[in-house]
Amino acid sequence: MLMIQDPSLLKPLVKKSSAPIIDAILRNDVSTLLILAEEKPSVLWETYHWETLGGTVLHLATKLGHKEIVETIIKLSPSLVVVTNLSGDTPLHVAARWGHGTIMTQILAAEDTEFTALNERGETAFVVACRYNHPDAASLILEELPLITIGEFCATIFGEYIDLATKILARFPNIAKEVDGKLSTPLHYACNVDSKVMVKMLLEVDEGLAERVNRDGITPLHLAIMRCSVAILEEFFDKAPTSFNILTSAQETVFHIAAEHENIEAFIFMAENCIDSSSILLQVDGLGNTVLHAAASSSCHPVILYIIYETTIDLSAKNNFGSEAVDLVSIDEENYLVICKWLKVDAKRIRDPQVQNRSQGNGYNYWGMSSETELINRIIKLERRMTETYRDPTQSEREMHAEALQSARNMITIVAVLIASLAFTGGINPPGGVYQEGPSIGKSTAGKMLAFKIFSISNNIALFASLCIVVLLVSIIPYRTKPLMKFLVITHRMMWVAVISIAIAYVAAAWVIVPHLRGTRWLFYAILAISSVTLGGLFVYLGYKLFKHMSKKTEWRRNMSTVPVVPNTSGTVNWISAASDRGAAGGEGFYIY
Repeated sequence: MLMIQDPSLLKPLVKKSSAPIIDAILRNDVSTLLILAEEKPSVLWETYHWETLGGTVLHLATKLGHKEIVETIIKLSPSLVVVTNLSGDTPLHVAARWGHGTIMTQILAAEDTEFTALNERGETAFVVACRYNHPDAASLILEELPLITIGEFCATIFGEYIDLATKILARFPNIAKEVDGKLSTPLHYACNVDSKVMVKMLLEVDEGLAERVNRDGITPLHLAIMRCSVAILEEFFDKAPTSFNILTSAQETVFHIAAEHENIEAFIFMAENCIDSSSILLQVDGLGNTVLHAAASSSCHPVILYIIYETTIDLSAKNNFGSEAVDLVSIDEENYLVICKWLKVDAKRIRDPQVQNRSQGNGYNYWGMSSETELINRIIKLERRMTETYRDPTQSEREMHAEALQSARNMITIVAVLIASLAFTGGINPPGGVYQEGPSIGKSTAGKMLAFKIFSISNNIALFASLCIVVLLVSIIPYRTKPLMKFLVITHRMMWVAVISIAIAYVAAAWVIVPHLRGTRWLFYAILAISSVTLGGLFVYLGYKLFKHMSKKTEWRRNMSTVPVVPNTSGTVNWISAASDRGAAGGEGFYIY
């Protein structure tokens, strides 16, 4: 019965074979092999070269898994165990690749076997067994190895063969301290593949491995921060806490690395747990970049938010090239403008001197949370909120805004016409009536009263201000939003004047017509109080909101003057760059004009 790792290989090999001994091996025919070898011993040195395949008869028998054939060939010609094929593989390499344990035992038992022979890839049979996921085969080779190389040990790290690595460290404990041509230790490789078990095992052998620097100026911890989870950083924090203070060859801190590689969990873990995190966070690299520069260059939104909310890093600090963090945000970043606004506008409003000195001793962060996961979730929520606030408006929102402007224009027109009608009627029919006879016929009976004079002046202001509003709105037809806003602002202020004037006229008229008797004198004061509290209070509130909005708008424009304006896909300036009213309003959803 044939024993072939891949039965599909048998048919093409049979077609291409020409030597009788090759045919005998393909058929797993031991008797024919013995006959051929007895007749001509040199037949055992027959080779085959089929496309990418090639080697001696022992290579072929090993690959097919024919144990009896392999045992017979080794007995008849033991020196074949060291002969290489076209790829530089010995039969032991082939057995390791296919995971034939029994055949490996047969080859390892041969006197001439070389355990450390390298193929063209520079791999020993042990490395090949690990690379092709045959740890049992690698274990058989390990028992025979007189020494181990760092490459072979790292092969167990890449495959995460814990038992195999444990055996190696038990026999060769110093292998953990060896370095390769790049001066990288096994701990470097363990961090590179994010293997917590391997990292823990190596740190238990020697904690000093955490501070070993390779030729690129990188420690194992630096690699862990680039690629690994918080669980591995906890091992470093527990066994080698001083390794967090080591800088790279570019003078970058662990926080620079975490920000550049967008390892949010690692960044927050170190910020919340490292003893000297506050001082390390404030350090700059060799080019003068702060941690915020690093986060901005990688557009790492959560880290940027964390720095704004949770640190005292100078947001306007410049590096050696005179660039602020906002200058390093890639213009191709999808949320480019949003990040710029975080750094140029919102950061100033978020920063509060009362919360800059935060307690680290109680195990809770600024938001009263005890786990990094909760903090990350909080940052993600903040990011969504900020993005929602400063994103470009949707088409429906644009339509709503345009409709609101048009509705405001129509409403002002209607109110102006209404005030003009009331003022005209009040002017023709003055309070207190007119004389019906005598020399003053048709004249106001209360014309000499101060209240009537106030009424007359206020009523006329309301009338003609309303007429001006109507003429302006009817005469000018804006087709762009900005001019429309200007005309609305003008007419809106005029409408305020008209409304206030008609209200004063009404109160003055009430003074004229309300009887000034002991039982009714209070009535006028009640009218005056009602008008002052309602309409007066409303105008005070609107005035306050308008002043506050204008202050925010001025600050917004000043801060945004340094943020580049980027055309959108339609060729127009992004809404978020042009709408200072919307930007100043933030997430309120409305603004006063």
